[in-house]
Amino acid sequence: MDEYNLESDDFGTEKFHRIVFSTIYNLYQQGSKVIDFFAIDSYLSNYAEQYKVFNENDGANYIADAIEMCEPDNFNYNLMRMKKFSLMRFYESKGLDTKFLYNPDEISPRKYEEQQKQFDEYTIEQIIEVIEYTYVILPKDKFCIGQERNGGLAANGLRELKEQWKQAPEIGIPMQGAIVNTIARGARLKKLYLRSGATGTGKTRFMVADICSYSVPWIYDLDKKEWVYTGFSEPSLLITTELELSEIRSLILAYLSGVEEEHITEGTYVGDEEERVDKAIEFLESSPLYLEEVSDFNIEDIENLIKKYKKEFGVLYVGFDYIHTSVKLIMEIATISKGMKLREDQMLYIFAIRLKNICNKLGIHIDTSTQLNGEYKSAKDKDETLLRGSKAIADKIDLGIIMCQPSREELKAVEEILRHRFGKVPNMIYHFYKVRKGKLSKVKLWVYAELGICRFTELFLTDYNNELIQVERLTIENINAIVEEHSVNKDEVEDLENESTIFSLEPKGKYIF
Repeated sequence: MDEYNLESDDFGTEKFHRIVFSTIYNLYQQGSKVIDFFAIDSYLSNYAEQYKVFNENDGANYIADAIEMCEPDNFNYNLMRMKKFSLMRFYESKGLDTKFLYNPDEISPRKYEEQQKQFDEYTIEQIIEVIEYTYVILPKDKFCIGQERNGGLAANGLRELKEQWKQAPEIGIPMQGAIVNTIARGARLKKLYLRSGATGTGKTRFMVADICSYSVPWIYDLDKKEWVYTGFSEPSLLITTELELSEIRSLILAYLSGVEEEHITEGTYVGDEEERVDKAIEFLESSPLYLEEVSDFNIEDIENLIKKYKKEFGVLYVGFDYIHTSVKLIMEIATISKGMKLREDQMLYIFAIRLKNICNKLGIHIDTSTQLNGEYKSAKDKDETLLRGSKAIADKIDLGIIMCQPSREELKAVEEILRHRFGKVPNMIYHFYKVRKGKLSKVKLWVYAELGICRFTELFLTDYNNELIQVERLTIENINAIVEEHSVNKDEVEDLENESTIFSLEPKGKYIF
């Protein structure tokens, strides 16, 4: 019964029906293998009031008739029909008139038959859409024209907008990596960013890192061997569709503390690692970072989840891992398309459209990802043609990155650059194939990725022909000052414990190149 989410409210206001359902449900929960009249009668005989109602309604014959008339093949049809009426009663209880959808008091046989036929054809989702259109969308369209439509002369408000851009350039809060921020111009609101890569390239890990950088204002600097205060504590939500929450939490701790994930999950700490992990947990406990695990989902589920977190917690930054099909998604799109069969690429494209619409509608930022198709290894240029399922997804994104390990040929092509640089050899390339409103696109960021701690070190930037590009790194003027003021070593961090419990919902500072 849990699978079908049945409740006593689904059985109307008739007390007898609700008692029968509750009895069957309780017997099932208690492990009864055979639920018949004798089991029901025996159970109810312990409750005088309910037993009286059962007998007054000739419960024995009712149960016998129900068993005889039962047709298991019609279960789903009858369940959905019952759920529809339960939904209608819910709306009526909230004061909404639903008789335009179904009026049990209709006296015209012809109109009643037409109404019955239409109601049978509606799905629950369509009923909700009709109610939403009637009581939400239609009134907003009629009475909130000024809010919904902002058309007019092209010059309207342009001088004010020009001054606004001077005071607050369109640059979002920092992601991991100064060159990444230069290219992407930070994590901007109303924008959809997409990472794509083969299995094992760290798509999820680096998304987790970015979400942490938005919402947790402390990170352990491995070079300085001290905790540094970043100043950013924006409410953020990470939605995972495949990894369990415990797996996401271990990634978060690895990123914040700089301790290898394997050391954390196996409890094999070295030196001060456990102390750093404990401190990371303390900082995390006072940070507005939220997690949700959704295994089977449709677009509506994701949209409602994001709306809920924005309304209740002020979330503006969302990570969704990752764009792919699910059983519920296929069923939802089949309903939207009126039964028309759509290919996987078409469904994923519809999904991307809805994610972008959510960004615009709610004024939020979304990071998401996809897998690559099998052609990525042999492709010279890494672009949207390598996206698994649908390259059309790239039409709706504002930033597109493909993450791949460098081939031997690519490493050979940058030998001269590597010869004049010291330190790490790149083990990952970020191919930026789309940057809407960006100065740099079709560029390759060569990095040294440390998957165990979800961090990477930026080494250098080239074009797609592997020619070096000199680029200024995006800096954040006031954050640099905050880091200097608040950075502490491990011996002093305990004294700042109270400071770390304060986080602001307002963006920090002005961003400059």
